[in-house]
Amino acid sequence: MKNEMLEWEVVASLTDIAADRPLEIFVGNTAVILLKVGGDVKAYQGLCPHQFARLSLGTISEGFIHCPRHKACFDIHDGVCGPGWQLPALRQYHVRVEAGVVSLPNPLVFKPGQD
Repeated sequence: MKNEMLEWEVVASLTDIAADRPLEIFVGNTAVILLKVGGDVKAYQGLCPHQFARLSLGTISEGFIHCPRHKACFDIHDGVCGPGWQLPALRQYHVRVEAGVVSLPNPLVFKPGQD
């Protein structure tokens, strides 16, 4: 699906997203976390794929977001599960940042390869 064909919904201001903690937002009934990664914003599923803990309550350290329930970790750059766990990667959504405003498609659209 081409980005220009998507319906974009404003979900946050760039200033709402701290560099060291996830921001939880909802698109419809779906929890999503927004992360600042370098100069980019990443949007991932908001619930851990293991026991569905809210990742917004987790911590970010050493390039990983850590689940608050069982400490599984996921790479903040691509959502891939870190060492010690064999869980699916976090679903990553398309995100657009323009003039300090963060938007996601509604309905949500996964990045390629995650359908």
